[in-house]
Amino acid sequence: MIRRDSPSGNDVLMSDDHTSSLRYMRRLKISVAFFALLCCCTVPAAQGQEQTAAPGMQGEWVRVISPTETAEIVAQKPAFKIEFLRPFNIGTLVILLDGADITQISKVTETGIEFTPVMVIQAGTHTISLSATDKEGLQLQRNITFRSRHTKAFDEAYMSNEASLVYENVFGKPETVHTTPHSRLEGNLRVDTKIRDKGWQFTFNTNIRYLDQDIPVIRPFKKGFDAANWLFTGLYTKESLQLRTNIGDVQINETPYTVANFARKGGIFELVYDRFSFKAFSVMTEQVFGQRGGTGIEGNTDRHLLGVTGGVKLFDSKAELKAIYATGEDTGNSFNISGASGIKKGDVLGLVLNSDFFSNKMRTEFEADFSKFDPDLSDEFGSKQDKAYKIKAGGYLDSFSYEAMYEYVGRDYAAIGSQGLPRDREGFSMIGGTAVGAHAVNVALSRFHDNVRGDELFPRIDSYQGTVDYSLNSIPNLPLGINYQKSIQDSTREPSGTSPLEIDTDTLSGRVGYTRDKFMINAMAAYSLMNDKTQGNNDTTSVTYAVTPAYNAPGLSINPNLTLNQSKNHVSQVTTDTYTVNLDLRSRFFKERVSFDVGGTYLISKANNGSLDMRNLNANFRLSYNLQAFLKKIMKPSIGVRGTYIKITDRINPIANRDEFTLFLVLATVMPFSF
Repeated sequence: MIRRDSPSGNDVLMSDDHTSSLRYMRRLKISVAFFALLCCCTVPAAQGQEQTAAPGMQGEWVRVISPTETAEIVAQKPAFKIEFLRPFNIGTLVILLDGADITQISKVTETGIEFTPVMVIQAGTHTISLSATDKEGLQLQRNITFRSRHTKAFDEAYMSNEASLVYENVFGKPETVHTTPHSRLEGNLRVDTKIRDKGWQFTFNTNIRYLDQDIPVIRPFKKGFDAANWLFTGLYTKESLQLRTNIGDVQINETPYTVANFARKGGIFELVYDRFSFKAFSVMTEQVFGQRGGTGIEGNTDRHLLGVTGGVKLFDSKAELKAIYATGEDTGNSFNISGASGIKKGDVLGLVLNSDFFSNKMRTEFEADFSKFDPDLSDEFGSKQDKAYKIKAGGYLDSFSYEAMYEYVGRDYAAIGSQGLPRDREGFSMIGGTAVGAHAVNVALSRFHDNVRGDELFPRIDSYQGTVDYSLNSIPNLPLGINYQKSIQDSTREPSGTSPLEIDTDTLSGRVGYTRDKFMINAMAAYSLMNDKTQGNNDTTSVTYAVTPAYNAPGLSINPNLTLNQSKNHVSQVTTDTYTVNLDLRSRFFKERVSFDVGGTYLISKANNGSLDMRNLNANFRLSYNLQAFLKKIMKPSIGVRGTYIKITDRINPIANRDEFTLFLVLATVMPFSF
């Protein structure tokens, strides 16, 4: 027995059995507490082991050996190598490099993937995307991101090239054909070079051609090697400063009244700083081909066009003020074709103010131009001065768009850089349109007249034109439309002995289309009446029907066109019918190894009085086989035949009949390469 004090202070006698039970309970509690503590320590450890398990054990299916993710690689053609960690359906593997599918050109084995780009890839961030399905049909995905630069010195430094070669040999041709060579060899090398680092960038692009044939070539082409075109561009950008220079085959496009789409050989220098811009250019006025003309840059106006422009943006770039000045001489010769007149010389000054203060709700353009132009320096007449104006406003108001313009071009206004500009013209035009749901309506009105100076030796011709166009798109895949146009030509102030002019023309047309999957068809019908209100009463009517079906699939595209035009002269009662059938068929089959293309036009023209009865057929075809599958290289050679057929049947004048068929053997290849 053991004596132990009770809480009340009295002694309590406990037996040995009871004491043993207490000891057992204490040990049990200690064991449970220790087990709970052990569980608390081991469970997180187990979870941590699961998160850091070896790749492939808990979802990883590939291991990237190279490139190292998030690293920067110095290489123009960075190679990568990836190892498979567990089995999956290799037939479902898709490999993308920056979104481009490279599965077929990658080396894929049971153990992994190896790939080296054939062409230089741009510097910057790239993503390799892998996708497949495992044995259970579950989707597997992995994206690998890395960054590359071409060299240690430059972010980008590469030369990308594509060489092509075509050899043609005639199987047979008519003896009357003398302009087609029996053999012809033509090659082309396209070169694109770029160097870039930080704010600097230089590019050089050119096409070098080689031509040889057994008959003389037509100028401006020549036999042997020639640089068909070339362009050097330098660019520097830093914060709000930008410098750019272009030398070679350049294009200048300022305004339609000064210099417009003037593509010549020369140089352009541009500077932009903050709100200010400046441009200077010097180009040849003669169009030349190849290496002729050198750089095209000269410091004088002898057969050159020189100019400067300057601009400044105002009111947080909501308005821009610009001045343009150009001066030069033009012989009128291009590609060694003599012009009809002598040397032209001219100067032009243009002032332009554009604004957009209301976020496209109302844009405005104001332009005033002043020219001094001499159409022929060899005659006794000097240069003449004149001017041109334009005021234009337009914008968008919810679903409504509008535009209004006033234009004045003087009788003697002309510019070397914009010789195709219509002159001696004054008037205005307005355009408006809206689209509400499936309905769209567009309206256009204009009124112009010539003889702006009111010369009494000539009449003034007023031209009015109005157009209303309505479209309906409420029926799926079946757009509908109708168009009405009214034009009036009316003369006033006719001098003595001049016949007046008063002609009204009304044209009504309708259109409908249908699209389903790869097939589409468009149909159009139009009726036009020209009402001659003068004493001659030379009225004419014209009716046109056109149907244009099309089928476009990856391996086959068929695009025919059928048109019928019937015109009638009401005075002579002569009706002329013209039928036109066009066909453009392109097909690829046998895994795109074989291609077959056919194109042609068949024309029938016939008058009911027997004055015209002619049929013309002009067709061509090409059948070729791609040999790349046998070479397994980047070269893409092909062998094929090409044919042309011309048949002219004139039933009124049989001496003009022709029937010519020419067949060529064609060997061609294309080979891209870069370094």
